[in-house]
Amino acid sequence: MINNASLIINSPNKQHKQMTTFASNNQQKDIQIASSIIQQAIQDNPDAIATMFKQFLPENESIHLVQYLGLQGLWGFGTHEFACLTDRRIADITVGRFGKINYQDGYLEHINSSYIFQPSKLKLYITVGILFSFPLISLISLLPTLQFFGAFLISLILFGISLLLLPLVVQWYYRFNKCGIVIAVRGGIPIYIFTNRKLLTRANTLCRQMTMSREERIKLRGVV
Repeated sequence: MINNASLIINSPNKQHKQMTTFASNNQQKDIQIASSIIQQAIQDNPDAIATMFKQFLPENESIHLVQYLGLQGLWGFGTHEFACLTDRRIADITVGRFGKINYQDGYLEHINSSYIFQPSKLKLYITVGILFSFPLISLISLLPTLQFFGAFLISLILFGISLLLLPLVVQWYYRFNKCGIVIAVRGGIPIYIFTNRKLLTRANTLCRQMTMSREERIKLRGVV
């Protein structure tokens, strides 16, 4: 951007031609975020996350807080969630595979309410119970056809497999049962910001900072 700006210093006709060419080139490109930036942002690197948001924000807008809030879906196929709080708005970027990018935002003074969601662990306990029920079911079903020792050995093997699968099952469960924030914006669509359960404190910090920034914004603009 700086290089293009430095070239536009000649005659008005040449300046108009260069600006038209520059705009035309921009219109022929899709929104892109470098993979190296995304990899740094996933590590909760604030500079990398801020770089992602700056292409959507005005240059004179100050960024107060940026955060990585986790992965929704399976690793390699899911979407990564990033949030940003500026002096004017709350924004969210979702990055997925094959160039998928979703951006949404809302002005602070237009926020009516927010909702933080942390789901119950009951479904997780039921899922784990189903996982460990297979060894017991196999023991009961194999007793009529095999001796007790054979049935017990097979059940013991299945129990060991269940123990090995337990961390993966818990991880898989939280990939699809998300915590997060829902922000109601006056005159616009709600903003959904998903997060991993272990990163919910980040979402809570974001929500708290957003509330304080909203109050300051309302005092500054005098808008309710």
